[in-house]
Amino acid sequence: MKLSGPDRRRRRALAGIGAAGLALAAPRAFAGAEHSFAGNPFRDRFQSFRQTFRVEPDRAEAERIVANIIRSRPLRPGLVDAIAPDIAEDGNMVPVTFRVNCAMSGGDYPETVHIVALENPFPEIAKYHFTPSCGAAEVSCRVRMRATSELLFIAEMADGSVGMAARLVNVTLGACS
Repeated sequence: MKLSGPDRRRRRALAGIGAAGLALAAPRAFAGAEHSFAGNPFRDRFQSFRQTFRVEPDRAEAERIVANIIRSRPLRPGLVDAIAPDIAEDGNMVPVTFRVNCAMSGGDYPETVHIVALENPFPEIAKYHFTPSCGAAEVSCRVRMRATSELLFIAEMADGSVGMAARLVNVTLGACS
């Protein structure tokens, strides 16, 4: 169906109004989003690294990120169980699984679980958030690793305690370069 002059102009005007409405609504839609790295110099620096495509890993920076997550709190033994292969032939997809041993009710649940690879250009690989309604704090995923490194699984609990599990993964063919 071919549109005549007035119909074509009306359709263009409506499309322009719709696009303008989306452009005005988009900043408000994201204004309420909370970023847990705001005001944290290590996380802010980490996020800026992502934008500049830094390739070389910085072990000292990774250790500062871990120290910032733990914040001098004592580690609860046996809180986190982690499974990772001893040898990963391809660093592009290393299968890992972690489980947090808790009741998942009241204050006994992990608010956040971090996966950190100390020899990656971007050490914090993943961050998972849980609530008591999740039922269980267990995740299986695949991560990218650049080189042989320790993978750290750090659980920050709702009661303020923290637990950690570490697994050394020997990477044959690295990724993240």
